Amino acid sequence: MTGLGTLLFLVGIGVLIFGLVSFRRKNWPRKKTQIIIISSILAIIIGVGIIPTTDEEASTEEPTKQEEKTEKVDNTPILKAETTFTTDDEGTLVVEGKTNPGAEVTLDFVAIPDAVTTADENGAFSLSVNQLDKAQDAVLSIVIDGQTKEQTLKLALTPAYETKLTAKAEAERVAAEKAEAERVERERVAAEEKRAADAKIAAEKKAEEARVAAEKKAAEEKRVAAERSKAAAAQPDTSNEQGQMVYITATGKRYHYDQNCRGLNNSNGETAVTVAQAKAQGLTLCKFEQ
Repeated sequence: MTGLGTLLFLVGIGVLIFGLVSFRRKNWPRKKTQIIIISSILAIIIGVGIIPTTDEEASTEEPTKQEEKTEKVDNTPILKAETTFTTDDEGTLVVEGKTNPGAEVTLDFVAIPDAVTTADENGAFSLSVNQLDKAQDAVLSIVIDGQTKEQTLKLALTPAYETKLTAKAEAERVAAEKAEAERVERERVAAEEKRAADAKIAAEKKAEEARVAAEKKAAEEKRVAAERSKAAAAQPDTSNEQGQMVYITATGKRYHYDQNCRGLNNSNGETAVTVAQAKAQGLTLCKFEQ
């Protein structure tokens, strides 16, 4: 469009000059001259209108330059940070550095969750970790367009924060020991109460068994006494009979109530004893007196 505008502008100038010269000639048709002049003026105006200005040319060329600049951007991973970082007195750690714009930045720990952020448009990044519990190493890494770069950092604690951690650990140790002692005491008391309860149950059981046994023994003794009493009541009273005098011989097997009993006819002498004494010697009543 720039060449066409220039051509129209130059042709218009040339035709205008020709028209003006012809207009001064007396033998040149006036009407045709006017048409030529008007046409040349229009050509000049159109040519001027389509010729771009300097700013327009600059704006037209700028995207191309920007594209060329973009194409030349180097996405090689960049990671710049200090090698050692120290917490503040409250245990907060801030890691700062520079990398590729928009790169994903990760601070990788062993025992605590990783810290992750994204670099800003200038490549600056900042990672914050709260209450770091001990000095340790961590790996700082970035990923840009699938490429990775790493750097090992040493993370340190301030003396004031180390003192706080020591005091906290001691308090936790004391609390843990107290809790353990209380647990042991609770278990001891519970075991003692259980032993006492078991002993009480055993004593009550033993007492109950003794009571039942005593009741059974008393009942058995009562039963035996009743049977003896019943048997005694059924037997005749022989107390007088046992004391009655009878006669026995030295060689005889019988005792006799009557001294003149036929069983004594051949005896050489009789001895008077009680019935009980005769029975004690195994003697029985003479058959002639039965």
